[in-house]
Amino acid sequence: MAPVARISSPQNPWIKRLRAGLLRGELSEAGECAVEGFHLVEEALRSGLEITAVVRTPAAEKYWLRIAPRLNGVTPCFLTTERVFRSIARTETSQGIAALVRWPRWRGEQVLGVPSPVLAVLVGLQDPGNLGTILRTLEAFGATACLLGPGTVNLLNAKAIRASAGSVFRVPHFRCPTEKDALALCRRHALRTIALDPKGSKYLSDLDLSQGVAFFVGREGSGLSPAVVARVDEVVRIPISSSVDSLNAAVAAALALYETARQREFRF
Repeated sequence: MAPVARISSPQNPWIKRLRAGLLRGELSEAGECAVEGFHLVEEALRSGLEITAVVRTPAAEKYWLRIAPRLNGVTPCFLTTERVFRSIARTETSQGIAALVRWPRWRGEQVLGVPSPVLAVLVGLQDPGNLGTILRTLEAFGATACLLGPGTVNLLNAKAIRASAGSVFRVPHFRCPTEKDALALCRRHALRTIALDPKGSKYLSDLDLSQGVAFFVGREGSGLSPAVVARVDEVVRIPISSSVDSLNAAVAAALALYETARQREFRF
């Protein structure tokens, strides 16, 4: 079991690194992201990622005893006070444990080289909870990757990471700086580009989704830009009651991914 040192100051360098990651949603210079809570630390370990540091309070002893045996013997581990931990915590009822995790890296061309890939392309998505939920849904239905288009919320946002329930560590994701870049990437891999839009001319269920597809999901409220809608291969809608204008972005993405998995007989 790794040795445990004590931290008593909120200005400790390890605490500062965790604070920057949790509060500002950024990677450390060493390429680490910060996660808070036992479940996310456990998910990072389950995903085979390197834990580069763990900080906990005395109240988190039961979580520590479950995590410690799975760490290598040289991982820096620290015990700190409730007061210091509150300076980094992002949850109202914190479990008193946080960690720095080596952020995974993927090569786009390699990931998208699989047969009949399924992508979600998020353009202008603003709610970090929706982003995390979509990542979790991508994994649940065996999809390939997520493209983060222009204006989409930071994936390192603590709420996005929590909402993903650990899928953020396993679902390949890439940034595309412009809508044009996202469309070009999809075309380079012969993906059928499909915009989810309540004004679509076809129903989602009418499409054959057995080949490679990329679902474009837009900003909450305003949806996709006319420029994207004009350039994709298909614009489809999901039938809903006339008393409702549209679906939540994460729900629409989930239905599209479910329909794709259903047509492929759930062969993940």
